[in-house]
Amino acid sequence: MSSDTGSEVKFEIGHVLFLDIVGYSKLLINEQSAQLETLKKIVRGTDQFRLADAERKLLRLPTGDGGALIFRTTPEAPVLCAMEISRGLKDHPELHVRMGVHSGPVNEITDLNGQANIAGAGINIAQRVMDCGDAGHILLSRHVADDLKHYARWRPYLHEVGEREVKHGDVISIVNFYDDEVGNPMPPKRISGSLKAIAVLPFVNMSADKNDEYLSDGMTEELINALAKVPGLRVPGRTSCFAFKGKAEEDIFRKVGDQLHVNAVLEGSVRRAGKKLRVTAQLINVSDGYHLWSKNYDGDVKDIFAFQSNVARHVVEALQVTLGVEATRALVQKPTDNPEAHRLYLLGRYELGKYSEAGWTSSIRYYEQALKLDPNYALAYCGLADTYAYMGGVVMPSKEAAVKEKEFAQKAIELDPGLAEAHLSLGVALCGDFDWRNGQIEFERAIELNPNLAWAYEIYAWYLGGLGRLDEAIAKDMKAIELDPLNVFFQAALAYYLYHARRYDEAIVQIRKTLELDPGSTLARHLLGCCLLWKGDTAGAIEEFQRSKIVVTGAWYQGLLGYSYAISGNRPKAEELLGKLEELAKHQYVNPSAFAAIYLGLGEKEKALDWLDKCYENQESACWLLKVDPIYDSVRNEPRFQALLKKVGLDQ
Repeated sequence: MSSDTGSEVKFEIGHVLFLDIVGYSKLLINEQSAQLETLKKIVRGTDQFRLADAERKLLRLPTGDGGALIFRTTPEAPVLCAMEISRGLKDHPELHVRMGVHSGPVNEITDLNGQANIAGAGINIAQRVMDCGDAGHILLSRHVADDLKHYARWRPYLHEVGEREVKHGDVISIVNFYDDEVGNPMPPKRISGSLKAIAVLPFVNMSADKNDEYLSDGMTEELINALAKVPGLRVPGRTSCFAFKGKAEEDIFRKVGDQLHVNAVLEGSVRRAGKKLRVTAQLINVSDGYHLWSKNYDGDVKDIFAFQSNVARHVVEALQVTLGVEATRALVQKPTDNPEAHRLYLLGRYELGKYSEAGWTSSIRYYEQALKLDPNYALAYCGLADTYAYMGGVVMPSKEAAVKEKEFAQKAIELDPGLAEAHLSLGVALCGDFDWRNGQIEFERAIELNPNLAWAYEIYAWYLGGLGRLDEAIAKDMKAIELDPLNVFFQAALAYYLYHARRYDEAIVQIRKTLELDPGSTLARHLLGCCLLWKGDTAGAIEEFQRSKIVVTGAWYQGLLGYSYAISGNRPKAEELLGKLEELAKHQYVNPSAFAAIYLGLGEKEKALDWLDKCYENQESACWLLKVDPIYDSVRNEPRFQALLKKVGLDQ
C-alpha cells in the first residue's frame, strides 16, 4: 500500500520485546555509553537474536537507553530472548534492565530514500507493559501470556500481577514472567497499582442444615454486587466466581488469579445456629497465598446486612481503595429492612438460576412472598421482571411476558431510580415491544449506574446484534467476558454474533472454546449445528441439533432440526417433527419460529411467513433476529418479509 507521498507502508503482527536501562538518565555520559554498548552486546549474543536476524525475521528499533526487538516468528521468540538477556545480565550487576513483551500491529514505512521507520500499537503497548515493571522484571501482556499458556512448558513461569493503568488512562493486564534460574523478581506481596481486581469465591455453608446453602450463596452474591459498585475495583461476575464453588485444590488461588485476572480473592463461610450467625471472611493475595486480613463476624440472622457491609468495607480498606460518597453509600445501603423478605428474595434468585419451568414458578412465588413482607423491595421487583424475561418465548408468548417485565421494572425504578438492574430489566421489556430507541437508553443508563454489571453489556450486545451492528455487539460481548470470564453464556454469545456476521469458521473456534469450559453447554452445541448447517455439512448439523435438545419446554430449538431434515432431502422426517410440534402445541406453548423454520426448509414460503407473522403478533424475541439470521435469506426479498421487518422496526 502506498501513501500520497509515495512512501510504502507494510502492516503485520509483530512479537515485540521492549527493554531499557533503569536509571539511565542519572548516569554520566561515559557511563551511559558503556552500559548501552554492554546491553547491545548481550542482546546480539543471544541465540534468538542471531537466528531471527539471519532469517531476516527481526526488526530493530533503537532508542536512547535501550530499544525494541520485533520478531516476525512466534510469541515465544521475544520471551526466549528476554530469558537469554537476563542470564547475560547476571555477569553485569551494574546494569539494571527491565523488559516488556507484547504481540500486536506493527507497520514499517519506507520513504523514497529507502529509509525505514517502524511504529505501531504493538510497540507502544510493549513499552507500556515494560513501564509497569522495575529492574529485573520481565513483564508480559495478557495477550502474550494467554498464547504461552497453550504450552505446558511455560505455565510454571507465569504469575498474575493484575491490571495497571498506564498513559492516557489505558488499562492493561500484566503477567510476570519468573525464571528460577535467572531469579528475576517475583511480583510484590502487597497488592500495588492504581487499579485492583478481586474475586469473591462462593462462601461455604457450614450450617448443620444443608438447606441453608441459599444463605451462603446469597452472602457471596451480595458481596459481589456491593464491591462491583466501588470505583477503581474490578470484580468478576457471579458466574465466573461460582465456577470455583466446591473446589479446594492446593493451588486454587493461583488458578483463580490466572483465569479471572484478579490479584486478590475474598473467601469465607457462613454458619447459622438457630437465630445466631457467624460469618468468617479472609482476603488472600493470589500470587503467594498471603493472607492480607481475616475476620469473624458474630450476631443475629437479622443483622445479615450489617455483616455484608462490614465485610465489604474491610475488603476495600485492605485494598487501599479510596471511597467516594456514592461508593460508601453503596456498601451500607440495605435493599430491605426485613430479613425474612431478604431470605425469600435469595431463595428466588437461587430458583431462577436453575433455568427450568419449575424453577421459574418457584422463583415467582418467593419474590411475591418477599413483596408481601416489604412492598418497597425494588430488587424483588427486578427479580420478577427477570423471571418473566426468561420465560418469554420459552414457556409463554413473549408479548405476555413483556407486559409483566415492564410493569415490574418500572415499579423497581420508581422505588430506586439508581438501581442499575431495574434499568436493564426495563430495557429488555421495551425491546420486547420493539421500542429499540428507548431500550437502548435504558441499557446505557444501566451501564452508567454500574459499569461492572456484566449482564448489561451482554444484553446490550444482543440488542446491537439484532440491529445488524455486529462489530459493536462483539465489542460489548467482549466487555461482558472481561467482567465475567468464565460465564459460558457470554462465551457462547460471542460465537452467536460471529455466526450472524457469517464468520462461521471463527464462530466454530469460539464454540470449541466454550465447550472446553462446559462440555454440556446445549447452547454451544446448538450454535455448532447452525455453523455446520451453513457451511454445507447438513449431516453434522443434524447430529449437533439432536445432541443439543434443551430440557426446557417450548421446543423452539427443534425448528432448525426440522429445517435440516428438510433440506437434506428427508422430507418425511421433517414432516414428522412438524406433526409432533403441532400436537404439542395443543397442550402447551410452542414458539411460532419453530414452525416457520421447518416450513422454510420444506420450501413452503407462504406458510413460513404466516408463522413469522404470528411471531410478530406474539412479539416473540425471535423477531430480534429477522435482520441477521441466515435462515431467513430465502425470504429476505419477499414483500411480506420486508413489510414484517418494517413493522418490527428493523428495516433500516
